[in-house]
Amino acid sequence: FFDSIQDGISTTKFLQACLPPDLQDKVKWFNSNMTTEFKEDEVTNLIAGDTWGLCTTEVFGMGMDVPDVTLVIQWRASCKLSALWQRFSRAARDHAVEGTALLFAEKKYFDDVCEDKRKHQECKKKAT
Repeated sequence: FFDSIQDGISTTKFLQACLPPDLQDKVKWFNSNMTTEFKEDEVTNLIAGDTWGLCTTEVFGMGMDVPDVTLVIQWRASCKLSALWQRFSRAARDHAVEGTALLFAEKKYFDDVCEDKRKHQECKKKAT
């Protein structure tokens, strides 16, 4: 999942470039700018295994019920926790399937980075 359409498109193009030419159509972008027909076709392709992955915005979560999604990735920790939970819940809707959810977060959200920043600010205060 991406919080912006442009991030989803850019990442799709990057991933496609990593694949052999005959497999590049297996990864696609999916967003609110697509026609209803395209979205319905791509959900069908995803379920059938003809499409391997969608770089999507939250539009994929709206009314979609794809029971056997095994991997959900959120790019950046910029969305609300409720949105993140909704996106992660796209994985393994069929309880017979095991799903994985990954969050790629910016370093500023990690405890050690926050602690280093706090210490640096304290040192600056003491120096002035």
